Amino acid sequence: MRRPPSCVEPAAFLADFGLAKLAATGSKLTRTGEALGTPAYMSPEQARGEVAALTPATDVWSLGCVLYEMLAGKRAFEGESDAAVVGQVLLREPPAIRRLRPEVSRAVERVVRVCLGKRAGDRYRNGGALGEDLERVLEGKGPRAGLPGARRRALAALGAAGALALLAAALGARGDEGGEAAEAEPAPPASPERGRVEALAAHAAALRPSAPRRAAAILEEALALAPHRHDLRLERGLMLWASGDIVSAQAEWGTVQREAQRALQFRATLYLGLEALFRLEDDRYRWDQARPHLQKLVEYPGREGQLARAALCVVRGDFSRARETSQGLDGWEAAFLRALIEGSDPASDRQKAIRLHSDALSTGIAFAWGYYGRGLARQRLEDRAGAIQDYTTALSLDPQLKRALWNRGTMRFHDRDYEGAISDYNTALALDPADSQILNSRGIAKQASRDLPGALRDYDAALAGSPRLVEALANRGAVRLMQGDATGAMRDLDAALELNPGLEVARLNRATLRYRLGDFPGAIGDHDALLAGNPRVMEALLGRGAAKCAVEDFAGAIRDLDAALDLAPRHATALLNRGYAKRSLGDFAGAIEDLTASIGLDPGSPEAHANLGFARNALDEPTQAVADFERALELSPPAWKHRADVQRALARARAALREAQGEALGAREGGR
Repeated sequence: MRRPPSCVEPAAFLADFGLAKLAATGSKLTRTGEALGTPAYMSPEQARGEVAALTPATDVWSLGCVLYEMLAGKRAFEGESDAAVVGQVLLREPPAIRRLRPEVSRAVERVVRVCLGKRAGDRYRNGGALGEDLERVLEGKGPRAGLPGARRRALAALGAAGALALLAAALGARGDEGGEAAEAEPAPPASPERGRVEALAAHAAALRPSAPRRAAAILEEALALAPHRHDLRLERGLMLWASGDIVSAQAEWGTVQREAQRALQFRATLYLGLEALFRLEDDRYRWDQARPHLQKLVEYPGREGQLARAALCVVRGDFSRARETSQGLDGWEAAFLRALIEGSDPASDRQKAIRLHSDALSTGIAFAWGYYGRGLARQRLEDRAGAIQDYTTALSLDPQLKRALWNRGTMRFHDRDYEGAISDYNTALALDPADSQILNSRGIAKQASRDLPGALRDYDAALAGSPRLVEALANRGAVRLMQGDATGAMRDLDAALELNPGLEVARLNRATLRYRLGDFPGAIGDHDALLAGNPRVMEALLGRGAAKCAVEDFAGAIRDLDAALDLAPRHATALLNRGYAKRSLGDFAGAIEDLTASIGLDPGSPEAHANLGFARNALDEPTQAVADFERALELSPPAWKHRADVQRALARARAALREAQGEALGAREGGR
């Protein structure tokens, strides 16, 4: 039909990219595995949440729904709820358009029916193929849809002009110009009960990526209607596993093992093995629990067998062979298995482990322990913000994932968010009040926030349940040391070092306690033992230097303090102690240099000012020495103000100053 010259060329406009996938690049703008869109216009693959299966044929389905509604005056799929509509999409054919609008030609109806094929392969492969058949209809020819082997030209995607032309052709055409495509009668409707089951299954599939607990409840409703549907029982077990209800998941898979067909039995056995493989108990994997299930599948020739063989390599700790065996496998099981391999192998690249966890989590099933695993990998790389985010997501899926609470609390503690850390530990302890490890962690957070009585109570509770928990013993010893309970502190620190002689914090605290008690050789011995294992422990070098000063081994003290200052050149206490040691050896110029630098870093140190006064007094600088001693006494706490050595040094410095002033005065008078 000719268009009048004045007619404006129709234009098609894209209004929304809210739900999109770039076909040329494979880039996904929607969340993998999530059923997105308006149910009445969603294809069956969308309704099942199969984002990986979306192709241009998916768009052909949605366009077919629009064309059906334009031609028939009603939607192709209708229902009282979204779930009911999804059930219609999955199971039923829409009413024939010609029964509702007899004036629509058979050829046009055939085009729409091909658009609404349940399988993507039954539809036009893209808008170009659909456009070709529309042009044939407009030219009075029959559509080629459904003809085997027909070669179709790739035309531009159907736009608004094509849709309007189809509507005009449908309403104006007469006769059976589409005789090549005979009308097919719709399939007999499914029973209402079956439709309800399929609608529930589709609804659960849509919730799979984000709300597995709700999906499990919906599948339970479906199984009440169809208890023989062991495929749904298998899926419900997965959703229970994803949301942390392991016992119920195992029960569902056990039923499948007993009652289902062989292929589903193998799948249930695999899931039981993988659940045991991925299970964390006391922050450790217990892989041997997976072996009995996986061993049953090693001879199975299919995908389940290969997965089982790769998983058994993990059980044996043969990560290289596990990687090799799992290559080429697709699906969420293989993705999570590869992430587990990289996350567990001590020699692996932690960044790669994080990438593999991310790949696994994008496969369309939201495992709480999957986010936990990625959080653990991020924690090991000290990505505290990323770890906290993953632990938070894991807890949104499974609020009772105690280890996620514990680890998130630890990350918050390292961020100095002591209140947030204690809150997480409180929630974890509400789930298991006797967990000694978490009690110890809460004690550390309370200790850091200066709640020493609360910290002591937590360490007591931790040790009541685990008397040999060496960290709690060392930490309780530290609190008792801070509270001045020397006897209790020594008892705890001795017990901790008996259990673990290499525990640095216990060794350092016992050395500190011995120094305070005047046992300088004992303090030096503890520092010696610690530095023998690691000669670059700053605190041990500093402590041993101070203890050597106390026993007047000033040369040895200077060696230790030199090493400490190599590690931390601007450490005020190390400079102070080295200045004291140099003064004691008669190196007054070196002492003044160190002590002046120490005061520059810590102007409020009375010890540094007093030692500087002694050094200047020794170099006959009485005016400056008097100023240093007076500043030391000004800064000193009350117990310091009557120290005889400072007072005596101040008196001597003043006497020397008066004498020097008198000599100067006499010299001036003699000169007159």
